[in-house]
Amino acid sequence: MGSLDEHVLNLNTLNPNVIELQYAVRGPIVIRATEIEKELKTGKKKPFTRVVKANIGDCHATGQKPVTFIRQVLALCNYPDLLDLTVFPEDAKAKARKILSDCKVKVLVHILTAVVYK
Repeated sequence: MGSLDEHVLNLNTLNPNVIELQYAVRGPIVIRATEIEKELKTGKKKPFTRVVKANIGDCHATGQKPVTFIRQVLALCNYPDLLDLTVFPEDAKAKARKILSDCKVKVLVHILTAVVYK
């Protein structure tokens, strides 16, 4: 049987690809997107009129509206005292009450609500 050190996650046991991973907010795709934006501004014709930089996971940059209902339900499930406030719509409160009533272990509510909405 191996030593405990073999089963502990540290820099020696971590996959080297994870260590070398880079989050390139300013990588080649963004650099090219910026170049294309400049080309569009100078009048160069493209089959599109604008560039949407979606590399950072900002879905709102593409025009998607915020997923308000799901956020409200998650907030209500994570902090049920919010159910007493009038700032949340009744449909979100009803959904949160249903989820909370179905949960046997209240500590796991945040995990369960995340799974429900995946």
